[in-house]
Amino acid sequence: MKTITFILSILFSATVFSQSLVEKSFPKEELFSLGSYYYPEQWDSSQWERDLKKMSDMGIKFTHFAEFSWSMMEPEEGRYNFEWLDRAVSLAEKYGLKVIMCTPTSTPPVWLSKKHPDILIRRDNGVQIQHGRRQHASWSSDCYRRYVENIVSRLAKHYGNNPTVIGWQIDNEPGHYGVVDYSENAQAKFRIWLQKKYGIIDKLNDTWGTSFWSETYQNFEQVCLPNQQEVPEKPNPHAMLDMNRFMADELAGFVNMQAGILRRHISRDQWITTNLIPVFNPVDPVRIDHTDFLTYTRYLVTGHNQGIGSQGFRMGIPEDLGFSNDQFRNRVGKTFGVMELQPGQVNWGVYNPQPLPGAVRMWVYHVFAGGGKFVCNYRFRQPLKGSEQYHYGMIMTDGVTLSPGGEEYVRITQEMKKLRAAYDKKSRMPKQLASRRIGLLFDMNNYWEMEFQR
Repeated sequence: MKTITFILSILFSATVFSQSLVEKSFPKEELFSLGSYYYPEQWDSSQWERDLKKMSDMGIKFTHFAEFSWSMMEPEEGRYNFEWLDRAVSLAEKYGLKVIMCTPTSTPPVWLSKKHPDILIRRDNGVQIQHGRRQHASWSSDCYRRYVENIVSRLAKHYGNNPTVIGWQIDNEPGHYGVVDYSENAQAKFRIWLQKKYGIIDKLNDTWGTSFWSETYQNFEQVCLPNQQEVPEKPNPHAMLDMNRFMADELAGFVNMQAGILRRHISRDQWITTNLIPVFNPVDPVRIDHTDFLTYTRYLVTGHNQGIGSQGFRMGIPEDLGFSNDQFRNRVGKTFGVMELQPGQVNWGVYNPQPLPGAVRMWVYHVFAGGGKFVCNYRFRQPLKGSEQYHYGMIMTDGVTLSPGGEEYVRITQEMKKLRAAYDKKSRMPKQLASRRIGLLFDMNNYWEMEFQR
């Protein structure tokens, strides 16, 4: 009993510490903070100061660096360069902007992919993904994880005590964008995962119902990740469910590993999070338990009609934000935020309409009303070239002109100033509202099963 009490007291203390740490960055009296992604590596360095000053002048409180810049940090194996990022952080500090620093592990550099091609994902059609985009490396590769540990350690040691850096984001939208990894690394790790879960092959056969259609396995080495391309009908549903669980565990292990590395080197004043796509394979937020809180990514207008009419086509589904707010409230507190929210049209949708006038502002207030502490919009400035060229920012490509969404953000920052001035610290939620209790039961295991079996 004493042991249990001691463990619970440690967990409670850690929870209180984690929550108070986050509240230092997002204090209650601030009500709500706005941030924006900025990519110094995409622009001539002579423009950085103008851009970051503009961001600050607009009322933005923090910026977001480096999640796609591994090749800038380590242009050759073992040769590190943080000078460019140091300057960007210093300029952010100069203009009163705090920084969320990111680990760059969603974009491994070409020298790594070419030296160790076995780290790359293999699709269900047998084609190995090559360098040239992002999220092309396998979480199941021990070789890749060693390189990840190295770059994350270097980055953490360099910025772990920088007071301008308030926190860390691990990777970017970890999830391989729904692509299942069929590499040899993943196949081997899946068999190990199954052995740990079932112990003996007879238990797996019984659970999966393999006696039907003569699917029975004699040992774990005969089991492969289920692949729709390799069978004439749908794969075994229990094998599919275990595959989704395995992938979610691999993702969580990848994030938790990086959190452990960061903890060894960063200040106790810096928090750790990651940004997840809600209700998306293979993401299961409850398995990620080494971060201080979780954030989510939401793009409401992406060219999908989904039966919501012409207005909804340019506004999105309100339930998407409402449900995500509820899902991502921290399991040990109430802190969460939206790490990506579009300020205008995107470039990757079926069609890419402009959001209706006022939609961006409405989304931000929807997060605020749902209890969120911040919104970080993606992105500050629309790029001139490269991937996502037609993805709008708060500022257009010239670095000066406000986009329609940027104008809405300026309005929001002005309104937030008025709300803060009117805020009464002694105010409490009305009792008739505070007494209401509604629970949402949601489990990714059920979601995976229903999606496959429907």
